[in-house]
Amino acid sequence: MTELEIEVIGLIKNWAKKGGKKNRKLQKNRMLSFAHHAAGLGAISMKQVGERQVLHYWKTHDKFVKSTAYNCWLSLCILWDLSGKPGKPPKPKILIDKQPDAEDYTHEK
Repeated sequence: MTELEIEVIGLIKNWAKKGGKKNRKLQKNRMLSFAHHAAGLGAISMKQVGERQVLHYWKTHDKFVKSTAYNCWLSLCILWDLSGKPGKPPKPKILIDKQPDAEDYTHEK
């Protein structure tokens, strides 16, 4: 187990004691999966984890269906909050709504 994974376990220890047990266990496993991935990229603490690691995680897990990707993103949001990071982690491409350009609309009369 890496230093980052041990840190994440410490962060989620008290958080995982509250609420629905099944969902918390799934979210905990998603957070640990991400921590394992980030540690593989060289991060040894949550201070070293950022957008680059999250985007790489999404690229390597691009086969997620929309609902799974959303649930993983929510787990990362919780991990972000627990570690005191500002803002939210980047969303996977599948969750980003692409706004059509004005040129995409044709007005035929």
